[in-house]
Amino acid sequence: MFELRQNVFTLFLLLCLLSCSSNPKSPIEPQNNTFISKPEVTFNLKSLPKQINVFYFDSRIKRRSTSQVLQGITSNYYYYKEKIGYIPELNFIDLSNECLKDLNLRKDAFSIGLFLNYDSTQLNNNCYSEFIKTNGLIVSNNKNNSFNNKRFTRFNISRKLDIKNSLNIAKKNGNLRTIIIDDPGTGDKAFLSKKWKEMGGEVISTATSGDQINSQKLLSEILLLEQSKIRSRKLSRIIGSEITNVPRKRNDIDSIFLSTSLANARSLKPALEYNFADNLSVYFIPSWNENDYLTTNELDLENAIITEMPFLLHTSTTFQKIDNTSKTRNFAIGYDSFELILLLNSDLKRNFEYFGLTGLITYNSSTIKRTALSAKVIKGKLDYLDYKG
Repeated sequence: MFELRQNVFTLFLLLCLLSCSSNPKSPIEPQNNTFISKPEVTFNLKSLPKQINVFYFDSRIKRRSTSQVLQGITSNYYYYKEKIGYIPELNFIDLSNECLKDLNLRKDAFSIGLFLNYDSTQLNNNCYSEFIKTNGLIVSNNKNNSFNNKRFTRFNISRKLDIKNSLNIAKKNGNLRTIIIDDPGTGDKAFLSKKWKEMGGEVISTATSGDQINSQKLLSEILLLEQSKIRSRKLSRIIGSEITNVPRKRNDIDSIFLSTSLANARSLKPALEYNFADNLSVYFIPSWNENDYLTTNELDLENAIITEMPFLLHTSTTFQKIDNTSKTRNFAIGYDSFELILLLNSDLKRNFEYFGLTGLITYNSSTIKRTALSAKVIKGKLDYLDYKG
């Protein structure tokens, strides 16, 4: 009997050890704002590609964002060059120009296809035929990208994933009856409504915030305060005397989703409190079309839960000093893309998980998943939540 108990206890310890060894050590240290870490892997230089080719589209409209992605790739390249002496041939191939006939891609090369706001069908035949001969990574914000090749792994970086993360947190908190507000820069209230209903939530109303000046009027309308004033005026005319009107807040909603620019959110949140909606849970997903940054004292967003890349949430990168001018989502995308190159080419040949600039990145069954970080604003400061809600 004693021997049986001892065997069961030993088995329990083994299971615990296996469970612990399969997950990375969490770098979440709220007191140090540390939510990003390098993978705990010792890379074998012989297993890493000798040539890395980055295919991208350099259009005039997206030139700045493209440059930021390439800067992120280069920054991580130099990090590993200094730390482990990894110096592959790094080629940047602009697909907006005619593709060269002799790309000279090595058979053992690793390729990155940056198809952000583009589709792989825009590759000309020569580029495409050379591109698919290598192994690689597709970085795309379009899940329906037509490129389909088993030699390539997809890194989907769409903002829609952040929206789903935010919806999951709201559902976990029991906030099921909501109002959704977007703005012209995001224009995704229909997507939000569809996903929320699929999750069992109820959409009471939707609206689009045109600008900061009209936010007070907009919220007055969707919170039905204007209707209350109209009823009061009608009743006053009927009875022939003035009625003191005290607007009541809506009781059929418990939350509001803001899918807007940061500037609009800073205007809408205080207006919500002014219009008797201070008891509502507010979930904010910042627009990716703006370059505004969260400050260290966001009093206008008090009690709002923000879902964003950790790189943009005042987190620290203790392993490498990164200039504040590089604090962009596109830089984070490029940086994590290079990190994935090494992990996908390591000798580990297993699933992995690490805390990147864009979020918690998990590789399982040849699929890469990214989970954004969320934080609640308490007294103007960010109080970080767990990655998984």
